[in-house]
Amino acid sequence: MDIQVTYEATTEDIVASVTANASARPWLRWAIVGLWLLLAVACAAAGSTWFAIAAFCFGFVQVVNITAGGRRMGLKAAPRYVGATTVRLTDDALQLTTPAVDRRIPWSAVNKVAHNPVAWAVLSQKVGTPPQSATVLKAPFTEAQRAEFDAFLACLPKVSHKGRSASEPLVRPAAG
Repeated sequence: MDIQVTYEATTEDIVASVTANASARPWLRWAIVGLWLLLAVACAAAGSTWFAIAAFCFGFVQVVNITAGGRRMGLKAAPRYVGATTVRLTDDALQLTTPAVDRRIPWSAVNKVAHNPVAWAVLSQKVGTPPQSATVLKAPFTEAQRAEFDAFLACLPKVSHKGRSASEPLVRPAAG
């Protein structure tokens, strides 16, 4: 495999990627709502109406905070990845070059790859080295290139994959 793509990444692209990773776990939101709802029911059953109302409200606030937190994390990561970007994917490593980052991540050091409709998030940490990450937008790749890279990732040993199904559409964030 030797794929090279150049594109212009925007803040909206990066925020959409991080937010998509957070929204890829809807079970987490439902679990939080469920726990707070159980607490609200328990408080109501114990005669503490105000505590029941407070528990219900806190549950709602935490679910909203998950979405806002994803956006904040995306805005924090964006300066590293915004601008003219060149990505080179080879059998040995991922090479990512942006105005702020020139990063080479060997596949032997990759621990996790998170897929979402917007991007691949590649995370690595080799013993004795600082952790590295790379967000690679999918839209600039052709369908054949995306399929080749996904097949390559699926063959990596010892890599945890959090991925999208093949039926999910590729999403390009709206400019705004």
